Amino acid sequence: MRNLFFFLCACFSFTLQVKAQTTNRQTIESYIKKSKELSQKAIDSSFLYINKATKLSIEIQDDTLLAKSLLQNSSLYLLTNRFKKADSLLHLNLKENLPLHIKGQTLHNLGTIQYKKQEFEKALALYIEAAKTTEKSKNKKLLVNTYTNIGVINARLQNFNNAQKYLEKALGLIQNNTPLQLQVLVNLLGVYKNQKLYSKFEESSFKTEALALKYNSKRILAIVYNNLSDYYNSNTTHINKAIFYGKKSIAIKKELDHSANLTYPYNNLGYTYLQNKQYKNAISYLDSALPTAKGLLKSYILNNLKDAYLGLGDYKKAMFFAELKDQIKDSLNSVAQKEKVTVITEKYESEKKEQEIQLLNSENQLKESKIKNQRSFLIGGILAVLIFIAFALLWFRNQKNKQSLQEASLKHKLFQTQLNPHFLFHSLNSIQSFIYLNKKEDSLNYISNYSKLMRSIFDNSSADFITIEEDVTAMRAYLALQQVNFKNNVQLSIDVDEEIHTCLIPPMFIQPYIENAIQHGIQHIEDGKISIHYYNKPSTIEVTIFDNGKGFESKNNNQLLERKSSLQVTEQRIQNLKKTYNYTITVNVTSTHNSGTKIKLTFPKKETI
Repeated sequence: MRNLFFFLCACFSFTLQVKAQTTNRQTIESYIKKSKELSQKAIDSSFLYINKATKLSIEIQDDTLLAKSLLQNSSLYLLTNRFKKADSLLHLNLKENLPLHIKGQTLHNLGTIQYKKQEFEKALALYIEAAKTTEKSKNKKLLVNTYTNIGVINARLQNFNNAQKYLEKALGLIQNNTPLQLQVLVNLLGVYKNQKLYSKFEESSFKTEALALKYNSKRILAIVYNNLSDYYNSNTTHINKAIFYGKKSIAIKKELDHSANLTYPYNNLGYTYLQNKQYKNAISYLDSALPTAKGLLKSYILNNLKDAYLGLGDYKKAMFFAELKDQIKDSLNSVAQKEKVTVITEKYESEKKEQEIQLLNSENQLKESKIKNQRSFLIGGILAVLIFIAFALLWFRNQKNKQSLQEASLKHKLFQTQLNPHFLFHSLNSIQSFIYLNKKEDSLNYISNYSKLMRSIFDNSSADFITIEEDVTAMRAYLALQQVNFKNNVQLSIDVDEEIHTCLIPPMFIQPYIENAIQHGIQHIEDGKISIHYYNKPSTIEVTIFDNGKGFESKNNNQLLERKSSLQVTEQRIQNLKKTYNYTITVNVTSTHNSGTKIKLTFPKKETI
């Protein structure tokens, strides 16, 4: 009887403990929930509740609830940009054997830390690992967030195919007509536009507009209308639509925030009016955009103002804005080169410090091992040294290859900036001469060609490749400027085969050869002729430049190219393009006395994405 009494007491005590444990777990869950609810409106109170949840989780020794508490705590540190504390808590979580959905969220938060620190490559790797883990847990809400973040980062890194893939995967997991669908759709708009998937862009834009109106999301409406304005701006048959959506975007932004930065929409609307030859309206919006503009955008606005005043026939103001734009361009080129050098230097210094830390850690481990066991130290030390040497050799070889590629790419960009034609100074003199002689039509045509060429050189100075259509436009403008310098009869022509306008070639690559043909071929002859042809071959693009000058007799075609210093730079560009992109260009020159000179440039066929 006595034993039965003790047994019943034990059972009652156990029941009380189980009930207490259950109550504690419910209390912790309620603390975590309350912390999440207060995170956006009362951050201090949110921290208070999650600290209570963490303390109670430790007391009852519940690892899962502790992991949830640490996860919410890290989210609060993320909100307040305290990345080190968030990172520390998340790495504590990873040391435990967690349920898949908690591990996935932990990896997701670690990715968000790197994303906020602008370390996009590291963030992407963590998000992808989080996605793999979350896919196993089948937590749809977390998976949508992770897929969306992967898509956004890929878009920022210009990997638009991957961006589209992950954003569409996220969209497939979301119910229709929900706020979450709205967030994913607005990210997809930019991806579709950059990939020139215009039917998808248009369809998604109007779907996003409908959802934004449903949920009264004016911020997203402003983005959608600005994108539509920019999209219709590229098509002259839809100029009125571009103006309509541009004004709607500006009106909403003003309604949301009277101090909002409207530089981009003002410039877009100004450019739209410029395209429609409504020059006064264009100037009104461009003047509003200019005061707050910076960097490359400021250069575009100045160029648009120059074109607007040219359209009004106000050449003095057009020249004023053209000079301002050139000053901005020189400043931007200087800053860009400094930034590239700084990035390379900082990367080297960072890697050097990491290597020093690794060496110090290795030394400490070896010392501890020596104290514990001399014999084990000898064997382990030899193995560690051999492994370290092998690792160091591979690491240094990899870094050397990376730095070589970076150096080649940097030199490639520097060579491109050197290719501004030296005749531009003479072009400015010609413009002054036309204006002085009151030849308005000639000066207008000349300035138009001059601005086209300058815009092409400036816009493409940092591009590795441009379309043949863009290259032909620049070369036509260049030939039109050169034509003015000839009083005698000359023929300058360009022909392009069908179906290659969208193929890619390096910018301003052909210009030095044309300049060489002018300077050393037809400069001093009567009835000079230069013909340029872009041929469509099965796997290559072939460009021929023929002049009917006196020509040269030479066994070595390369000797002909040494007559022009810019062509030496072109040879260096050929080497760098081959090294950086495995893009091989061949040059063949045939020339004889009295038969003219023919230069054949062969480019690998490279299609636009």
